[in-house]
Amino acid sequence: MTYQVSIFLENKLGHLEKVTAVLKQAQINIRSIHLNHTANGWGILNLVVSNPELAQQVLNENGMTAALREIVVVQMADKPGGLDELLKDIVKAGVNFANAYGRAVNEGDSAYFVIDIQDIPEAREKLGKVGLEIVADALVYGA
Repeated sequence: MTYQVSIFLENKLGHLEKVTAVLKQAQINIRSIHLNHTANGWGILNLVVSNPELAQQVLNENGMTAALREIVVVQMADKPGGLDELLKDIVKAGVNFANAYGRAVNEGDSAYFVIDIQDIPEAREKLGKVGLEIVADALVYGA
């Protein structure tokens, strides 16, 4: 299973740096980052990191509210229209997602699209039926 680390974060100067400092100290590499503003000066920071379980542990030990959330990561072409082609397949599969973000892996070759979906098993099945492969955890965390 692939996880993102979600942190409830107050929108104040230095708060994001506190997260990165804790992860740096624990030798955890950030692979993807997505920060949403929610309301009243708070937001949700979603991270794909090299070791999500350890990240959750060290962040919580340092007074931050961190949770693991299962995600689906699919590969797409890193070229103009690559995301459009992928989204056509996701629509064909009938998969709707709440949040998403991407990251280039090899410029001009491939990129990853991170999808936050309620029903992961159903989404995996539907995506597979239209020929989309779920990226292996080792590649998501280590590539």
